[in-house]
This record gives sequence, C-alpha cells and structure tokens, in this order.
Amino acid sequence: MVNHSRLSEFDLIKKYLRPLAQAASGAALLSDDAAVLPTKDGHHLVVTMDTLISDVHFFEITPPHLIAAKSLRVNISDLASMGADPAFYTLSLSLPYDGDVKYDADWLSRFSQGLAIEQDLFGITLVGGDTVSTPGPLSLTITAFGWVKIGQAIMRSGATAGDLVYVSGTIGDSWLGLSSLRGRFLELDPSYIEFVTDSYHLPQPRLDLGQRLYGVANSAIDISDGLIQDLGHICRASKVSAAIKTDNIPLSGPARVLVADNTQLINSLISGGDDYELLFTVPKKWDRTISNMAKELDLPLSLIGFIEPSVHDHLVAIYDEEGTKIDLTSTGYQHF
Repeated sequence: MVNHSRLSEFDLIKKYLRPLAQAASGAALLSDDAAVLPTKDGHHLVVTMDTLISDVHFFEITPPHLIAAKSLRVNISDLASMGADPAFYTLSLSLPYDGDVKYDADWLSRFSQGLAIEQDLFGITLVGGDTVSTPGPLSLTITAFGWVKIGQAIMRSGATAGDLVYVSGTIGDSWLGLSSLRGRFLELDPSYIEFVTDSYHLPQPRLDLGQRLYGVANSAIDISDGLIQDLGHICRASKVSAAIKTDNIPLSGPARVLVADNTQLINSLISGGDDYELLFTVPKKWDRTISNMAKELDLPLSLIGFIEPSVHDHLVAIYDEEGTKIDLTSTGYQHF
C-alpha cells in the first residue's frame, strides 16, 4: 500500500480534495491562497469551527467515512442552532507521518468519499483549508459557513424568565453509544447497540427545525457538551436561570430500558454530551406552535422545564420526579 507521506501536498489535494470543491467557483478548485466567495443579498454569513482529534473525539479505529461524517455534521449542527443554511466549509487535515499504513491512499479515498456523501446530503461545499503532516494523532478542523437572513440568527443570549425549555429528539443516546464501544451495556439487544452507536458516529443536525424557530424561539443551542451544561450556556449568556425535571427528559428505547434498572443513570444521560439535538427556549404563548411543528417535522420536541429569573446559587436546577433537587457531580464534558 502507498502511504500518504509519499504524496506531495498538492497531489493529495488534487486527488482527494479538489473534487469536493467543484460546486463553488470562488474556491478556484483549491488552487489559490484563499477562496473568494460571493455575498448574498439580505443575509449574514454565520461562521463556526470545531476540531476533532483521534482518541479524544473519536476512536482511532473508526472507519474514515464515519470520521468524515461526524467532523462535518458537528459543525452543521452549530449552523442549525442559529437557523442558518449551510453553504461552505474549509478543512484542516493533520495526518500522522509515522509510516503507519492506517492513513494511506485507501484511507484518504474513503475519507474523501465520506465527505462527498455528506456534502450532497447537507448542500455544503469545500472551499479551502490546509493539509499537513504531524507526529501527533490525526486531527481535523472544519470551519463551516452558512447563510441566515439579516436579523434572523437565533442566539444563546435571548432567553427570558417565563420561557419554556424544549429539546428535540432524545437525550443520552450518543453517550450510550460511546459507552457501548468501550464495552459497557452489552446486555442490550443488538438492535439497540446498533442504534446508540449510530447516534454516536452519525449525529443528526436539526437544520429544518433550526430554520423554523425564527420568530418563535428566544434562544437556542445545540447539545455538544451535555444537556445541563449547554442549558447553562444559554442561562449564562441570557443572565437567567433554569429549572428542569428529569422525568420530562425524552429518552430512547435503549435508554429507558437501562434507566428502569438503574435510575441513577439519568444523571449520565443528561450530562454525557455529543447529542447534537437542539435545546431552545420559547415564550409560553408558542407552546401549541411547537406541538404543531413537531408533527410537521415528525420530530419529538419535548418540554423539559422553564426559564426563571437569575438565581444566585445555580444556573440550572434539576429535580427528580418527586420534586427533589438533584446535585450532579458533573454537568457535562470538560474540554480542559
């Protein structure tokens, strides 16, 4: 097999990455120092960036097409949380040069094919980036760009006291998927194992929902670090507090099976992270609108709590089904 280190940077770009840039004329087929992208009348450009590192954000043995998919989807999820429409992205790809055949021509081919599938799925195009060799682990940084109409971006900072707190989909499946890949919960039915591992590898950016929330939601965020921690981010930015009940948290079939045997597991599910569902707050008058939106999108949108005036001793208060306040040892993923 041919190791990637035997390819020049320009050969690598020409063979694997240039085909991904054909849809954007301003990218000049990745042949210039930077892309020159057209502006869009009546819109703002939303920009987000995430870095994923081998054996930190994904297992080294993960198939390359799944690494490609997740690295792009977590950025698209940020665009979704602000109501933006994906347009472009750049990719910084740092490939280990230690002579290991893991990152050879076959790996690069499957990785770029994975990106191509995701581009078609979400309507986004590669327009530039960088490729380097590194003595360290595989690292990918994607910067994603999306369009949102002027004045319609949904921020973290708009939540107000009295707002209802909603979340899309189900919570904790990605944490269960990661845990199962580490050898836990293998007593689950194989179909459940497949479901939660897919949730970990292939998060679902809620673009349709995000683009419908303008004029309804006061604030929104995607759940990357854990439901409790990300709700805390909304509260901090909005200078408010929140109260939620654990029995309102939407759980999948696998999660319900496990919580039935161990009620304490709910603490890990709401703080595990990597769900990439949308967490948002809306004035109470829009509760029926949210119910109708859930039906139209065929997507569960669950009321889990409410926003209250800022409380000195907490950002987010969590109560069990009996109304007893819960103290968590961890509220979410810590980057440092």
